Amino acid sequence: MKENYIYPARFEIVEDVIEVSFIDFPHVKTYGDNPDEAIVAAQELLALQIIDCERRNKLLPEATKEAVGAVYVHVWLPYFQSKTKEVYVRKSVTIPQWLDQLAKGKDINFSGVLARGIKKELGITGESEIKKELGMES
Repeated sequence: MKENYIYPARFEIVEDVIEVSFIDFPHVKTYGDNPDEAIVAAQELLALQIIDCERRNKLLPEATKEAVGAVYVHVWLPYFQSKTKEVYVRKSVTIPQWLDQLAKGKDINFSGVLARGIKKELGITGESEIKKELGMES
């Protein structure tokens, strides 16, 4: 699997926004209020298209080599893959020995119990609460 992908896109001003369409992915479009937002949106859309093709074992279209008036959009896929999947971190916890023995005897998943307990303590039941807690609410 490659890490770097480059595909040509067309940027056009349509009704006060910049519309971005990909020559090799004609069924999708994205928008931005200014050039910077349009480029970021184009990179995110391209990455999602590539990730989707890979997950469905579909062949990616060959990137058009010479497209007059096109902007070539580059994505480094590992960055976008980390944004589309849950990233876990390792934490060490200390519990009484007797509790450890009882839990192991019942095949309890310590990570799962800890994650559920922390979510409950924070009052998190869904994605919107997570975004709110992280200050990512739009």
